[in-house]
Amino acid sequence: MPTDELSTTALWLIGVVSAFAGGLGAMLGIGGGIILVPVLISVFGVDAIHARTASLVAVCVTSMAGSLVYLREGETDLVSAGYLQLPTAIGAVLGAIVGGRFDEELIRFLFAITVVIVAIRMLLPDRAGGASTRKSWTYAALACVAGGLLSSILGVGGGIVFVPVLALLLSLPQRAASATSTYLIGLTAAASALIYFTQGQMDAVLAIPTALGILIGAQAGARLSGFVSRDSLRRAFAVVMFVNAFLLLKGVLGIWLA
Repeated sequence: MPTDELSTTALWLIGVVSAFAGGLGAMLGIGGGIILVPVLISVFGVDAIHARTASLVAVCVTSMAGSLVYLREGETDLVSAGYLQLPTAIGAVLGAIVGGRFDEELIRFLFAITVVIVAIRMLLPDRAGGASTRKSWTYAALACVAGGLLSSILGVGGGIVFVPVLALLLSLPQRAASATSTYLIGLTAAASALIYFTQGQMDAVLAIPTALGILIGAQAGARLSGFVSRDSLRRAFAVVMFVNAFLLLKGVLGIWLA
């Protein structure tokens, strides 16, 4: 569905859903894009291209706001951020260039597969970061290129890649990994959104309610995270993601097999 066909009520509902996605994403430390994009596609009928770019704008706004807080608190590892920002930006730019040529069905299919992987990961126990003192800078840089690429093509924040990379390959404590990831996510989303804007794939009518919703939800989620069971959230998230993946794959396979 073209975004100019969305009613005012639908746009308000998208803002509410975006707030929910931002809140849940903040509580889990993964951002809201991975939740929001499949809902925009499957529930509201937004095409995958505009859903992706709207999510990137929202992620950019939220990450920049979060980065300012982390920087003031001294949580961000500036050495790691400085080293990884170039490979991350390269991945984001390449992803936007390549992703701009992907058709609707391929984006949906790739997103469905990514959603399943993330959902399964949420059901597995965390591996602790900081256990090793050996830093794998080369592998971390390559992984961040891949993270920037994935983030740009699908319109997700990239935290699903950056946090494990920072914790496991660079041995950062969990909070420092999350803070540094937030900085990298903002960089990735900004670079990707700018390129998609120059390609004419940005829709302000959709981007504004999603950005405002995710920003408000993320602030609330950060404050509520200490009062909600993380394990319960992860299980609920996994269920929602499996349902989203089913709806996305059903739509794609229905088109491909028709």
